[in-house]
Amino acid sequence: MKSLINLCAVALIFSSASQGQAPGKDPRYKQYAGRYGNSNGICLFEDGKFMLYGYATIVFGSYSFDKDLLRFKPDKPERFAVYAHKNPAIGDSTRINFAGFERGETFVQFNKEPLNRVFNRDANCFDAPFVYQRPGRPEDILLTQTIDGHIEEGKPENSWHYKNDKGYNDFLMVYNSPSRENQDFAGEISNKEPGVLLLSNFGGDKGYSRQETDREWNDILQMKKEYEGSGARAANPVYANRHYKIFSPDLSQYAFDEKTQQLISRSAAENEAYFRKNQYNDDRYLKAYVLLQPISKAYTDQTAGDDIPFIFFTVCGEGSEKSYRYTGITREGEDNNGPIPTTTAPVSQ
Repeated sequence: MKSLINLCAVALIFSSASQGQAPGKDPRYKQYAGRYGNSNGICLFEDGKFMLYGYATIVFGSYSFDKDLLRFKPDKPERFAVYAHKNPAIGDSTRINFAGFERGETFVQFNKEPLNRVFNRDANCFDAPFVYQRPGRPEDILLTQTIDGHIEEGKPENSWHYKNDKGYNDFLMVYNSPSRENQDFAGEISNKEPGVLLLSNFGGDKGYSRQETDREWNDILQMKKEYEGSGARAANPVYANRHYKIFSPDLSQYAFDEKTQQLISRSAAENEAYFRKNQYNDDRYLKAYVLLQPISKAYTDQTAGDDIPFIFFTVCGEGSEKSYRYTGITREGEDNNGPIPTTTAPVSQ
Protein backbone atom coordinates (compact mmCIF):
# COMPACT_ATOMS: atom_id res chain seq x y z
CA MET A 1 0.00 0.00 0.00
CA LYS A 2 2.85 2.40 0.74
CA SER A 3 4.14 2.14 -2.83
CA LEU A 4 0.63 2.66 -4.15
CA ILE A 5 0.19 5.80 -2.06
CA ASN A 6 3.50 7.21 -3.32
CA LEU A 7 2.69 6.28 -6.92
CA CYS A 8 -0.72 7.94 -6.92
CA ALA A 9 -0.01 11.02 -4.81
CA VAL A 10 0.56 13.28 -7.82
CA ALA A 11 -2.64 12.11 -9.47
CA LEU A 12 -4.65 13.49 -6.56
CA ILE A 13 -3.65 17.02 -7.50
CA PHE A 14 -5.42 16.70 -10.82
CA SER A 15 -8.55 15.08 -9.45
CA SER A 16 -11.83 16.72 -8.58
CA ALA A 17 -13.36 15.29 -5.45
CA SER A 18 -17.15 15.06 -5.36
CA GLN A 19 -19.04 16.83 -2.62
CA GLY A 20 -21.75 14.23 -2.07
CA GLN A 21 -24.20 14.25 0.78
CA ALA A 22 -23.31 12.43 3.97
CA PRO A 23 -25.14 9.11 4.39
CA GLY A 24 -28.13 8.78 6.66
CA LYS A 25 -28.26 6.85 9.89
CA ASP A 26 -27.91 3.44 8.27
CA PRO A 27 -25.63 1.58 10.73
CA ARG A 28 -24.10 -0.47 7.90
CA TYR A 29 -21.82 2.43 6.90
CA LYS A 30 -19.99 2.06 10.21
CA GLN A 31 -20.39 -1.70 10.32
CA TYR A 32 -18.77 -2.29 6.92
CA ALA A 33 -16.06 0.38 7.10
CA GLY A 34 -12.55 -0.91 6.50
CA ARG A 35 -10.18 -2.28 3.87
CA TYR A 36 -11.14 -5.25 1.73
CA GLY A 37 -8.25 -6.84 -0.12
CA ASN A 38 -4.49 -6.54 0.11
CA SER A 39 -2.29 -5.37 -2.79
CA ASN A 40 -5.51 -4.51 -4.63
CA GLY A 41 -9.02 -4.05 -3.32
CA ILE A 42 -11.37 -1.42 -1.97
CA CYS A 43 -11.69 0.69 1.19
CA LEU A 44 -15.11 1.66 2.57
CA PHE A 45 -15.40 4.71 4.80
CA GLU A 46 -18.07 5.55 7.37
CA ASP A 47 -19.06 8.74 5.53
CA GLY A 48 -20.24 6.86 2.43
CA LYS A 49 -17.04 7.29 0.42
CA PHE A 50 -14.83 4.55 -1.02
CA MET A 51 -11.34 4.13 -2.47
CA LEU A 52 -10.76 1.47 -5.14
CA TYR A 53 -7.06 0.70 -5.57
CA GLY A 54 -4.72 -1.58 -7.50
CA TYR A 55 -1.54 -1.48 -9.54
CA ALA A 56 -1.03 2.12 -10.76
CA THR A 57 -4.73 2.74 -10.10
CA ILE A 58 -6.66 4.61 -7.48
CA VAL A 59 -10.27 5.78 -7.73
CA PHE A 60 -12.35 7.58 -5.13
CA GLY A 61 -16.12 7.91 -5.10
CA SER A 62 -19.26 7.43 -3.03
CA TYR A 63 -21.50 4.46 -2.31
CA SER A 64 -25.00 3.89 -0.99
CA PHE A 65 -27.20 0.99 0.01
CA ASP A 66 -30.02 -0.31 -2.18
CA LYS A 67 -31.58 -2.97 0.02
CA ASP A 68 -28.78 -5.57 0.29
CA LEU A 69 -26.76 -4.15 -2.59
CA LEU A 70 -24.05 -1.51 -2.43
CA ARG A 71 -24.15 0.97 -5.33
CA PHE A 72 -20.78 2.54 -6.16
CA LYS A 73 -20.41 5.79 -8.10
CA PRO A 74 -16.75 6.62 -8.85
CA ASP A 75 -15.69 10.25 -9.20
CA LYS A 76 -15.04 10.90 -12.88
CA PRO A 77 -12.04 13.23 -13.43
CA GLU A 78 -12.07 15.85 -16.14
CA ARG A 79 -10.85 14.47 -19.45
CA PHE A 80 -8.19 17.19 -19.82
CA ALA A 81 -6.59 19.71 -17.49
CA VAL A 82 -4.26 22.48 -18.68
CA TYR A 83 -2.12 24.49 -16.26
CA ALA A 84 -0.19 27.50 -17.55
CA HIS A 85 2.70 29.77 -16.54
CA LYS A 86 4.63 32.69 -18.06
CA ASN A 87 8.24 31.58 -18.15
CA PRO A 88 10.72 34.35 -19.06
CA ALA A 89 13.62 31.86 -19.11
CA ILE A 90 12.50 30.35 -22.43
CA GLY A 91 11.78 33.64 -24.20
CA ASP A 92 9.50 33.58 -27.23
CA SER A 93 9.03 29.82 -27.20
CA THR A 94 6.63 27.38 -25.60
CA ARG A 95 7.36 24.42 -23.38
CA ILE A 96 4.79 21.72 -22.64
CA ASN A 97 4.82 18.71 -20.35
CA PHE A 98 2.34 16.05 -21.52
CA ALA A 99 1.23 13.92 -18.54
CA GLY A 100 -0.99 10.87 -19.02
CA PHE A 101 -1.28 11.21 -22.80
CA GLU A 102 0.31 7.80 -23.28
CA ARG A 103 -2.86 6.20 -21.85
CA GLY A 104 -4.87 6.60 -25.02
CA GLU A 105 -4.80 7.74 -28.65
CA THR A 106 -4.39 11.46 -28.09
CA PHE A 107 -3.85 14.48 -30.35
CA VAL A 108 -2.92 18.14 -30.12
CA GLN A 109 -3.33 21.05 -32.53
CA PHE A 110 -1.72 24.47 -32.25
CA ASN A 111 -3.40 27.43 -33.97
CA LYS A 112 -4.37 26.36 -37.48
CA GLU A 113 -1.47 23.96 -37.90
CA PRO A 114 -2.07 20.30 -38.80
CA LEU A 115 -3.25 17.94 -36.10
CA ASN A 116 -0.45 15.98 -34.37
CA ARG A 117 -0.50 12.73 -32.49
CA VAL A 118 1.09 13.13 -29.09
CA PHE A 119 2.74 9.69 -29.49
CA ASN A 120 3.48 7.48 -32.45
CA ARG A 121 1.10 4.62 -33.18
CA ASP A 122 1.84 1.48 -31.14
CA ALA A 123 4.08 3.47 -28.80
CA ASN A 124 5.37 1.69 -25.70
CA CYS A 125 8.20 1.85 -23.12
CA PHE A 126 7.14 5.24 -21.76
CA ASP A 127 9.68 7.09 -19.64
CA ALA A 128 8.21 10.37 -18.35
CA PRO A 129 8.45 13.31 -18.26
CA PHE A 130 7.56 14.02 -21.89
CA VAL A 131 8.52 17.63 -22.52
CA TYR A 132 8.06 19.34 -25.90
CA GLN A 133 9.41 22.77 -26.84
CA ARG A 134 8.42 24.81 -29.91
CA PRO A 135 8.98 28.40 -31.12
CA GLY A 136 6.43 31.12 -30.47
CA ARG A 137 3.40 31.16 -28.23
CA PRO A 138 0.26 29.45 -29.58
CA GLU A 139 -2.96 31.43 -29.39
CA ASP A 140 -5.18 28.35 -29.80
CA ILE A 141 -4.71 24.84 -28.45
CA LEU A 142 -6.96 21.89 -29.23
CA LEU A 143 -6.69 18.63 -27.28
CA THR A 144 -8.60 15.58 -28.45
CA GLN A 145 -8.66 11.79 -28.21
CA THR A 146 -10.32 8.86 -29.93
CA ILE A 147 -13.28 7.22 -28.22
CA ASP A 148 -12.98 3.68 -26.87
CA GLY A 149 -16.43 2.21 -27.52
CA HIS A 150 -15.79 -0.56 -25.01
CA ILE A 151 -15.63 1.96 -22.17
CA GLU A 152 -17.62 5.01 -23.31
CA GLU A 153 -21.02 5.13 -24.95
CA GLY A 154 -22.64 7.85 -27.02
CA LYS A 155 -20.81 11.00 -28.04
CA PRO A 156 -18.74 12.28 -25.10
CA GLU A 157 -16.98 15.65 -25.26
CA ASN A 158 -13.57 14.43 -26.39
CA SER A 159 -12.22 17.67 -27.98
CA TRP A 160 -11.35 20.60 -25.74
CA HIS A 161 -10.44 24.01 -27.16
CA TYR A 162 -8.29 26.47 -25.19
CA LYS A 163 -7.56 30.13 -25.92
CA ASN A 164 -4.14 31.37 -24.81
CA ASP A 165 -5.08 35.06 -24.81
CA LYS A 166 -2.72 35.93 -21.92
CA GLY A 167 0.43 34.77 -23.67
CA TYR A 168 1.39 31.81 -21.49
CA ASN A 169 4.37 29.83 -22.74
CA ASP A 170 4.89 27.05 -20.18
CA PHE A 171 2.21 24.39 -19.81
CA LEU A 172 1.47 21.31 -17.77
CA MET A 173 -1.16 19.36 -19.73
CA VAL A 174 -2.91 16.35 -18.21
CA TYR A 175 -5.03 13.67 -19.87
CA ASN A 176 -7.26 11.46 -17.72
CA SER A 177 -8.08 8.41 -19.78
CA PRO A 178 -11.59 6.99 -19.29
CA SER A 179 -11.28 3.58 -17.68
CA ARG A 180 -13.32 0.66 -16.44
CA GLU A 181 -12.53 1.75 -12.88
CA ASN A 182 -14.46 5.00 -13.45
CA GLN A 183 -17.70 3.23 -14.39
CA ASP A 184 -20.48 2.65 -11.86
CA PHE A 185 -20.53 -0.80 -10.26
CA ALA A 186 -22.32 -2.76 -7.53
CA GLY A 187 -21.39 -5.05 -4.67
CA GLU A 188 -22.68 -7.09 -1.76
CA ILE A 189 -21.39 -8.71 1.39
CA SER A 190 -21.26 -12.48 0.88
CA ASN A 191 -23.88 -14.52 2.72
CA LYS A 192 -21.67 -17.62 2.64
CA GLU A 193 -18.49 -15.95 3.83
CA PRO A 194 -19.09 -13.00 6.17
CA GLY A 195 -16.44 -10.31 5.76
CA VAL A 196 -16.05 -10.92 2.03
CA LEU A 197 -17.11 -8.14 -0.33
CA LEU A 198 -18.18 -9.25 -3.81
CA LEU A 199 -18.03 -6.64 -6.57
CA SER A 200 -19.62 -6.77 -10.02
CA ASN A 201 -16.53 -5.56 -11.90
CA PHE A 202 -13.56 -6.42 -9.69
CA GLY A 203 -12.19 -9.13 -7.42
CA GLY A 204 -13.42 -12.13 -9.40
CA ASP A 205 -15.67 -14.80 -7.91
CA LYS A 206 -13.82 -14.86 -4.58
CA GLY A 207 -14.18 -11.13 -3.91
CA TYR A 208 -12.13 -9.24 -1.32
CA SER A 209 -11.73 -10.30 2.31
CA ARG A 210 -11.89 -7.67 5.01
CA GLN A 211 -8.70 -6.95 6.94
CA GLU A 212 -9.49 -7.09 10.62
CA THR A 213 -6.20 -5.41 11.57
CA ASP A 214 -4.89 -2.77 9.17
CA ARG A 215 -1.69 -0.98 10.20
CA GLU A 216 -1.91 1.28 7.15
CA TRP A 217 -5.44 2.55 7.82
CA ASN A 218 -4.19 5.91 9.11
CA ASP A 219 -2.18 6.35 5.89
CA ILE A 220 -5.31 5.57 3.90
CA LEU A 221 -7.35 8.12 5.86
CA GLN A 222 -4.65 10.73 5.23
CA MET A 223 -4.76 9.96 1.51
CA LYS A 224 -8.54 10.37 1.56
CA LYS A 225 -8.14 13.72 3.32
CA GLU A 226 -5.67 14.92 0.68
CA TYR A 227 -7.99 13.83 -2.09
CA GLU A 228 -10.96 15.66 -0.59
CA GLY A 229 -8.87 18.81 -0.55
CA SER A 230 -7.83 18.37 -4.16
CA GLY A 231 -11.01 19.93 -5.54
CA ALA A 232 -10.12 23.27 -3.98
CA ARG A 233 -6.47 22.93 -4.99
CA ALA A 234 -7.39 22.28 -8.61
CA ALA A 235 -8.67 25.85 -8.93
CA ASN A 236 -5.54 27.26 -7.30
CA PRO A 237 -1.99 27.27 -8.69
CA VAL A 238 -0.12 24.01 -9.01
CA TYR A 239 3.52 24.31 -8.01
CA ALA A 240 6.14 22.43 -10.02
CA ASN A 241 9.88 22.53 -10.52
CA ARG A 242 11.58 22.84 -13.92
CA HIS A 243 11.21 19.08 -14.45
CA TYR A 244 7.45 19.29 -13.80
CA LYS A 245 7.49 17.42 -10.53
CA ILE A 246 4.57 18.65 -8.41
CA PHE A 247 5.00 19.90 -4.83
CA SER A 248 2.73 21.23 -2.08
CA PRO A 249 5.12 23.83 -0.64
CA ASP A 250 4.96 25.78 2.59
CA LEU A 251 4.80 29.19 0.90
CA SER A 252 6.10 30.93 4.01
CA GLN A 253 9.47 29.32 3.28
CA TYR A 254 9.71 30.87 -0.20
CA ALA A 255 10.22 34.31 -1.69
CA PHE A 256 8.83 35.33 -5.07
CA ASP A 257 11.40 36.51 -7.62
CA GLU A 258 9.81 38.95 -10.07
CA LYS A 259 12.53 38.62 -12.71
CA THR A 260 12.38 34.84 -13.06
CA GLN A 261 8.71 34.47 -12.03
CA GLN A 262 9.72 31.76 -9.58
CA LEU A 263 9.30 30.97 -5.93
CA ILE A 264 12.77 30.54 -4.44
CA SER A 265 13.34 28.63 -1.22
CA ARG A 266 14.89 30.69 1.55
CA SER A 267 17.33 27.80 2.10
CA ALA A 268 18.18 27.34 -1.61
CA ALA A 269 21.89 28.06 -1.26
CA GLU A 270 22.56 25.63 1.57
CA ASN A 271 20.90 22.74 -0.32
CA GLU A 272 22.75 23.33 -3.60
CA ALA A 273 25.14 20.37 -3.31
CA TYR A 274 22.39 17.89 -2.45
CA PHE A 275 20.06 18.85 -5.29
CA ARG A 276 22.83 18.81 -7.87
CA LYS A 277 22.55 15.03 -7.51
CA ASN A 278 18.77 14.94 -6.99
CA GLN A 279 17.54 17.36 -9.62
CA TYR A 280 14.13 15.82 -10.29
CA ASN A 281 13.26 16.22 -6.58
CA ASP A 282 14.60 19.78 -6.36
CA ASP A 283 11.96 21.97 -4.69
CA ARG A 284 14.16 25.07 -4.27
CA TYR A 285 12.82 26.79 -7.40
CA LEU A 286 9.12 26.40 -8.12
CA LYS A 287 6.76 27.88 -10.71
CA ALA A 288 3.06 28.50 -10.15
CA TYR A 289 0.81 27.08 -12.87
CA VAL A 290 -2.77 28.35 -13.06
CA LEU A 291 -5.66 26.26 -14.33
CA LEU A 292 -7.00 27.31 -17.74
CA GLN A 293 -10.65 26.84 -18.59
CA PRO A 294 -11.55 25.54 -22.06
CA ILE A 295 -13.62 27.89 -24.20
CA SER A 296 -15.48 24.92 -25.67
CA LYS A 297 -15.92 21.17 -25.42
CA ALA A 298 -17.27 19.09 -28.27
CA TYR A 299 -17.56 15.60 -29.65
CA THR A 300 -15.26 14.88 -32.59
CA ASP A 301 -15.44 11.67 -34.59
CA GLN A 302 -11.67 11.35 -34.50
CA THR A 303 -10.48 8.69 -36.94
CA ALA A 304 -6.76 9.23 -37.42
CA GLY A 305 -4.74 7.73 -40.24
CA ASP A 306 -1.15 6.54 -40.23
CA ASP A 307 0.08 9.67 -41.98
CA ILE A 308 -0.59 12.06 -39.08
CA PRO A 309 2.70 13.38 -37.63
CA PHE A 310 3.58 12.73 -34.00
CA ILE A 311 5.50 14.67 -31.37
CA PHE A 312 7.05 11.86 -29.32
CA PHE A 313 8.42 8.56 -30.61
CA THR A 314 9.01 5.73 -28.18
CA VAL A 315 9.22 1.96 -28.69
CA CYS A 316 10.76 -1.08 -27.04
CA GLY A 317 13.22 -3.39 -28.75
CA GLU A 318 14.17 -2.62 -32.34
CA GLY A 319 14.31 1.10 -32.98
CA SER A 320 14.41 1.96 -29.28
CA GLU A 321 17.62 3.93 -29.78
CA LYS A 322 15.47 6.57 -31.52
CA SER A 323 13.02 6.81 -28.64
CA TYR A 324 12.47 10.10 -26.85
CA ARG A 325 14.64 10.71 -23.81
CA TYR A 326 14.15 13.63 -21.46
CA THR A 327 17.36 15.68 -21.46
CA GLY A 328 16.43 18.30 -18.88
CA ILE A 329 18.45 16.66 -16.10
CA THR A 330 22.01 17.97 -16.23
CA ARG A 331 25.13 16.17 -15.10
CA GLU A 332 27.15 17.36 -12.13
CA GLY A 333 29.32 20.29 -13.11
CA GLU A 334 26.94 21.59 -15.79
CA ASP A 335 24.65 24.58 -15.48
CA ASN A 336 21.48 23.37 -13.76
CA ASN A 337 19.63 26.63 -14.31
CA GLY A 338 20.45 27.20 -17.99
CA PRO A 339 18.09 26.99 -20.97
CA ILE A 340 16.05 23.84 -21.48
CA PRO A 341 17.15 21.77 -24.51
CA THR A 342 14.75 22.20 -27.43
CA THR A 343 12.85 19.15 -28.61
CA THR A 344 12.53 18.26 -32.27
CA ALA A 345 9.57 19.28 -34.39
CA PRO A 346 6.78 16.74 -34.94
CA VAL A 347 7.79 14.03 -37.38
CA SER A 348 5.76 11.83 -39.70
CA GLN A 349 5.55 8.08 -39.32
